[in-house]
Amino acid sequence: MKNILRNLLSIFAGTFVAIVLIAVVQAVAHSIYPPPPGTDFNDPQVLAELIANAPLGALSMVLLSYVIGTFVGSWVGAKFSAPEGPIRQGLFVAALMLIAGVMNLMAIPHPVWFWVGTIVTIVAPGYFGADLGGRREARCAE
Repeated sequence: MKNILRNLLSIFAGTFVAIVLIAVVQAVAHSIYPPPPGTDFNDPQVLAELIANAPLGALSMVLLSYVIGTFVGSWVGAKFSAPEGPIRQGLFVAALMLIAGVMNLMAIPHPVWFWVGTIVTIVAPGYFGADLGGRREARCAE
């Protein structure tokens, strides 16, 4: 029971860290590439137009946020999990980030290259973060 709780908490912590880091990087992106004044972020049509006219740098910053957030979040999920199968928790964090990313892509129209970029910048860093966080030190039996 203790290991189940630890695994759930590691997934929660990893997901929380990923979301916070993604938000921080995207806040920096909004300061560099501010949206037009008075933009209604609740109007899907306005968002679609905003994405269609966004500079490449702004969209690249979004992808960068996915790389940083997913990598670190997956690392946290794996690092602080129970000793058996830690990579699984890190990959679970990455899967949650992928679901959130795809939901965002479906809610707001994005260019095809951004779909591919989103999937790659979540899956690859998620795997590597989980792998790195899941490595345990080998203990010598004396």
